[in-house]
Amino acid sequence: MRSPALLLLLGVTLAGCVTPRAGDMSRAEQDPWEKTNRRIYAVNKGIDKYGLKPAADVYRTVVPQSARTGVANAFSNYGEPSNMLNAVLQGKIKQAFRTVDRFLINSVLGIGGIADNATALGRPQEPEDFDQTFATWGIKSGPYLMLPFFGPSTLRGAFGLGTDFLTDPADIARNAISSPSFFWRAGQLAGRIVNLRARVSDQGGDALLADSLDEYTLVKSAYLQRQRSLIWDGNPPLDDEELPPDDSTGSAGNDSEATTSPAVLPPPAVAEPPR
Repeated sequence: MRSPALLLLLGVTLAGCVTPRAGDMSRAEQDPWEKTNRRIYAVNKGIDKYGLKPAADVYRTVVPQSARTGVANAFSNYGEPSNMLNAVLQGKIKQAFRTVDRFLINSVLGIGGIADNATALGRPQEPEDFDQTFATWGIKSGPYLMLPFFGPSTLRGAFGLGTDFLTDPADIARNAISSPSFFWRAGQLAGRIVNLRARVSDQGGDALLADSLDEYTLVKSAYLQRQRSLIWDGNPPLDDEELPPDDSTGSAGNDSEATTSPAVLPPPAVAEPPR
């Protein structure tokens, strides 16, 4: 099912009956597949060392910072239709309209998203994906999973990534309008990956990993913290407990005092889903 229309209809249906978000990451934190995950991480490190990082270093050397920022903004704007779709599926109708506003502002005033005028006008990006959507529907994270090439995930996140690939509205519209060749699509994906890897270096990710006693554990912890924060819209409960809708014990007030999880840098050899 590649058309997002049916998913939009499902989202509208679920808007009034969304279940509590499955923000519990305890199963993933236990990491029952750690031995295999570490092996895959080692393979990803090799891919990064001999492929991604050299390409990103050349990109950073040849392309000025301002131009790289414009490229990153354009790729980000390309992903806004997917953010809107997932917002609808999570019952966040007002957020979905804000995302549409952001997309239109940056597409027109920002010349295809090269400039992020929407943030300055009070429309910051609100990223959503199918991992967050599945969590909103009450699906648990499952074990932590290190994906070949794509990097850290969970079992739920892996299915979410596949769904993101298949139902991205921007990709579907692009394919319907221009029918791009396989090589054009591959080039677009490669550009996103190299741009993301360059941003990791720009933000100090390489130094952060180099100073770590156990890179694998650092990457896992950073990923799970980030996903938990995204699932709970930056305000996860302190004890990772999900409250029922009719909770009357007063514990909801205590949970709401949680602070936003700190932003974390994406590790090397981690690619965003194409949008």
